[in-house]
Amino acid sequence: MNPEGKDIRERMNMSKQANHGYTKDDSQTNTRLLDKNWSPLIVRKYQKEGWPFYIGIICDANLNDLDQTINKITGEAKAFLNGNIQDVRNYCGYVSDKLVEHYDSIKEGCVEGVAVLWYVDKMFCSSLYGDFMTHAPCKQELYAIINTLPHI
Repeated sequence: MNPEGKDIRERMNMSKQANHGYTKDDSQTNTRLLDKNWSPLIVRKYQKEGWPFYIGIICDANLNDLDQTINKITGEAKAFLNGNIQDVRNYCGYVSDKLVEHYDSIKEGCVEGVAVLWYVDKMFCSSLYGDFMTHAPCKQELYAIINTLPHI
């Protein structure tokens, strides 16, 4: 038993944790096999170092802590920034790795895709993980959203 007094299966049930019990028990699989509509892609815009910074994520976990998680990770990633192109690439890669690490620590395998996108002074950096690397429709949906956001 763990400190909360819950068995591992109850702790790993994203149905209860992220979806208030509205979806099927998914504690025996890494990601939902059914009820995928309860884990849609979200895209969140931030301003980092004065430039537009987007996070796209497909994940079964509860994302209520996303803003705090991004702020913590990007605070750590500032150490990479010294004003050159490779630093921006390293920053985006670090953020991507840490997002996957954070949400997979809640439930292993629940992160299906992460996109870290940063526009910095006439340069766009895109660090993609999971479904965004392997499924063209996921990538198309992500970039359609990114292209729409400035016009809303």
